[in-house]
Amino acid sequence: MRPTENELRRGEEAVWGPRPAAARMRRVSFRPLVKNSLRGFATIELPPGLILRELPVLIGTNGRAWVALPRKPVLDETGQQKRDANGRPQYVAIGEWTTRTLSDRFSARVIELIEQQYPGALGGGAP
Repeated sequence: MRPTENELRRGEEAVWGPRPAAARMRRVSFRPLVKNSLRGFATIELPPGLILRELPVLIGTNGRAWVALPRKPVLDETGQQKRDANGRPQYVAIGEWTTRTLSDRFSARVIELIEQQYPGALGGGAP
């Protein structure tokens, strides 16, 4: 059974406080590192005291910045990282949002916090 829109809003407000959404989320740090679409890593603190570290901050092909939750490498039985048919390393999510809307709102807020502290750090890729 999927939660209703009102249930989602109550859950968001319990974590992020009243609107504007994520008003109480706090950026702890941003470490720039430009490599392909990667622009760096953010560490943020959520109101209940949860700290999320090493959140990849990326720039999409459309030029917009977004934040992913951390992933871990997929390993084979010998401990080597698996690769897909195109030779790219495979990763698996270790956390995920229940809806795309929550993911997008979280990402937008983290990007906003980074841009407030480090104007231009993302090369104009903020939403």
